[in-house]
Amino acid sequence: MQRYPRIFLQSKNNIAKRLASEDFPYKDSLATINDVLKNFDGYWYDSKRSKPNEGKYVRGAAKSPGLRKILSLINEKILKPHDNMVPNFIFGGISKKNNIQADRRLLGKERGRTLLKLDIKSFFEQISEQRVFYLFYKKCGCSVRASRILASLCCVPHGAKGSISSEKILARGFATSSRLALWCNLDTFQHLDWKIKQKLNGHDPMIAIYVDDIGITASRVDDSLMEDTKQFAIKILEEKDKNQKLPVHRDGKTKITRFADGAEHLGIKLGRNRLSLGWKARSNIDKAKLAVKKSQTPEEKFDLIKKYRAHQIYKRQVEKSIDGASIIRKTVL
Repeated sequence: MQRYPRIFLQSKNNIAKRLASEDFPYKDSLATINDVLKNFDGYWYDSKRSKPNEGKYVRGAAKSPGLRKILSLINEKILKPHDNMVPNFIFGGISKKNNIQADRRLLGKERGRTLLKLDIKSFFEQISEQRVFYLFYKKCGCSVRASRILASLCCVPHGAKGSISSEKILARGFATSSRLALWCNLDTFQHLDWKIKQKLNGHDPMIAIYVDDIGITASRVDDSLMEDTKQFAIKILEEKDKNQKLPVHRDGKTKITRFADGAEHLGIKLGRNRLSLGWKARSNIDKAKLAVKKSQTPEEKFDLIKKYRAHQIYKRQVEKSIDGASIIRKTVL
């Protein structure tokens, strides 16, 4: 069974042709790629959404139409067409998958469930440019030249913009990053899924991965077994691949909670055959409702009502998801 996308790009011209369309002819595609490659460092920037104290820098390309377009097309035409190959326990960063579906999977079929939450540290920052190159070259059948071009367009130097770091990493915030992070870590994720199901065999184990958040649930398990499972999973993530380690937070982001004690994952409360909003989402609804009451102009009230209704729509989607209702993406948390 083919595990990785067969992309087979062999040159810059091949890339330009793959990205071209009726509205973006090959000649324009190639010219834009050349311009972006030549001026790449001047086209991306650190977004205000960055968290320097956590070493997380969100990179933006909105100020450069050319870079933004090329990244969007790489994502849409080279990566997205292979979403159907992604294993069914992975939900983040791909089309038609979201946090509600991830949590729905964790409910399992049996009673008395317990949740183990794992959170990967600086997920995108762990993925080097060499790793992205390796994905395109070794796993996806691209040439050395094409792989280097694609990797260079999707990665930036580690640290704040202007740093002198010689290490390049996957650019947090680029359109291509979520899918590339998934594919670069696919072997580790599949190994984790396989080993956890072995470890918790007989306890209806389920695993759901949503970008850098991993949820593992099982039924009829005591504290010692789940604690052992936690250490077992951390060891796999941190030691499975010597070239791609995934360190895990040891603080409150990684913990064990029984459903009966109010387990929450990805902002959603897990219950017996049901999902409901977590405390933060409920708080956001209360704040939105209060803001509507305090609005002082018709225009302000109109905008606030729209936000309040968006929260309510999300609430209904979460609560109805078990009945097979349509699901929207996580947009309001």
